[in-house]
Amino acid sequence: MSLMFPRWLLLTLATVSATPALARPWTLESSIRQAVCASPELRKSLAGIRAREEDARLAGLWPDPEIEVRIDNQLGKDDRSGGYDVTDVTLTQAIPLARIGTERAVAEAELAVAARTREHKALLLQNRIARAFHALQFASARLALAGKQRQLAGEISRPTRRNDQGTIVRYLTPLEKVRLRIILEEANQEEINAEGKYREALTRFSRLIGVAPGQVASIAALRGIGKLPAFDTLSTSQSQHVELDAQQQRLLAATRRIELARRSYMKDPSVSLIRSRDTFDNGRDDVYGVMFNVQIPLQGRKSALVGKARYDASQQRIELARLRRELEINLKASYTHLNHLHEQAVNFQKKVLEPAREILELTRRGFNSGELNVLALVDANRTYFDARIKYLELLYQARSELADVRLYAGQPVAGVGLEADCAAEGGQ
Repeated sequence: MSLMFPRWLLLTLATVSATPALARPWTLESSIRQAVCASPELRKSLAGIRAREEDARLAGLWPDPEIEVRIDNQLGKDDRSGGYDVTDVTLTQAIPLARIGTERAVAEAELAVAARTREHKALLLQNRIARAFHALQFASARLALAGKQRQLAGEISRPTRRNDQGTIVRYLTPLEKVRLRIILEEANQEEINAEGKYREALTRFSRLIGVAPGQVASIAALRGIGKLPAFDTLSTSQSQHVELDAQQQRLLAATRRIELARRSYMKDPSVSLIRSRDTFDNGRDDVYGVMFNVQIPLQGRKSALVGKARYDASQQRIELARLRRELEINLKASYTHLNHLHEQAVNFQKKVLEPAREILELTRRGFNSGELNVLALVDANRTYFDARIKYLELLYQARSELADVRLYAGQPVAGVGLEADCAAEGGQ
């Protein structure tokens, strides 16, 4: 039985098929690879990493020396020669030995935070793309099913039935004709509704991965999950979750800021080389000197700064514990739901979908031969297509839940890393 699609979808398929590279069905892997290349979020986070790299480089640099030059008319007054002269030149260099190493350590920890945060954003992006991809799979399968339902409704609504010998075996009464017209109209409305849902899902998906809707010529079929990942494997993977790693780096940076507070609560000591010019009995001459500058801490600033840094570190430590707890809860709940959906889909296929398909086929044969009335056909028709939609919904929910399980476990959805081959045509 051939499948009939709306005209707009046929035109889209015909247009895109002119480009062989874009005619291949989009898979979850190719979709995520394309999204990684086009994602503004990942590009923004990469720019943040570059900024943190510059911060780390700057943290290792000493302050630039300062030079102070004084010009006045003091010498001219002393020897009554008049005019202005350079009387003092001071070269000062701050010495950040107490803090520069700690500042560099803090900057390196913040750089690690930026890198782990980008990896976490990539996981979130993969989860979002996977959900949009599976939603498009479901919408595509529902549209195809609606076309099949409309075609079947058109076939059974023919007013006269004949057997192979051409003898009329079924004559539809006016009431039966009305009932079948209702079935046909319901099928038309379902196809229109499915077409609208497909367009919405296609627009959302194509925009997320950064391509035009016309470039999504076809999409891989929605299928069930074969074998579920082991929970122990997921739990082990979660212990190395990039979100936890990023928070640990934040805690490390906050801990290092405690030491930085101890070392940088005072202004850096400095040493200055001084050259002064003055007037003596035998004329003008230069005077050289060295000056040391050290701040005197009288206000108890150190204890306040260190205390604040400790509280900040305590907040990061508590946040790490909270994140670990939430990830564990979400993983267990999501995995339990996934098992339920997977088991329900398997049982539904065996105990509901297959029997409903057989009943529809037998009922159609009985109706065509005149053994069954239109009510039996209507009931079998609705039972089968309702079961088919329910089964597709179970597959869609299971696939979406599996994407959440991967997210909570810290695993890439489709094994696509941050360094995707963005030069591939169409992202595929």
